[in-house]
Amino acid sequence: MDIFRKRLTLVLTCLLAASCGVNRSIVVADGESLEGGRSTVNGSVRIGSECTVNGNCRTVNGRVTVGQGSSVGGLTTVNGSISIADEVSAAGNVRTVNGSMVLGSGISVEGGLETVNGSVECGSGTVAEGISTVNGGISLAGTRVGGALTTTNGSVKLTGGARVAGDVIIKGKDRPGARKKVVEIFIADGSIVEGDIVVRDAGRQVKVILTGGGMVQGEIKNAEVVDKS
Repeated sequence: MDIFRKRLTLVLTCLLAASCGVNRSIVVADGESLEGGRSTVNGSVRIGSECTVNGNCRTVNGRVTVGQGSSVGGLTTVNGSISIADEVSAAGNVRTVNGSMVLGSGISVEGGLETVNGSVECGSGTVAEGISTVNGGISLAGTRVGGALTTTNGSVKLTGGARVAGDVIIKGKDRPGARKKVVEIFIADGSIVEGDIVVRDAGRQVKVILTGGGMVQGEIKNAEVVDKS
């Protein structure tokens, strides 16, 4: 996450140095096609339906929205949520620091999804790389993920036949004197984790709940297993 923050700081520096809109929103009308990305600092990024943006779109203080059936490059914000409608394809990574992500059905992301303080919700479709949060849950309904799921303080919920090719990793340690939080990994409806469930700190309270044919093909390390199948 430190590398992610450094990259976003670099993005901010580049935005301020470049001839981009600083205090304005970026709006791409329905059906519009753009060569190259767009950047701003204090403004939202709104991409309509059936658009093509051959480049990355970035903002610092603003939300990012993409309409149905659009094709975009990478999407980045620091302080803002990201909302992606059905049948959208993204050629790069989708990232925020302080904000949640909601992705619809039939999506295709060639990179990964990453947030620090926010949750990730995703419908059917594919995410080629991993999904990472720190303080936020990960909820996948039928999504195919090519990498790992990583979180520190968030729950994980896999439904609708979701499939994770990598591990599910719970990072971080319980702080002395802090109220202990049980992290739940819920795997249901025929969803599959092909890799391991890895809890980095054996002192963390993590519960893996298997139901409706949900399964873990690898090992489950440092977690309680509740099999309701």
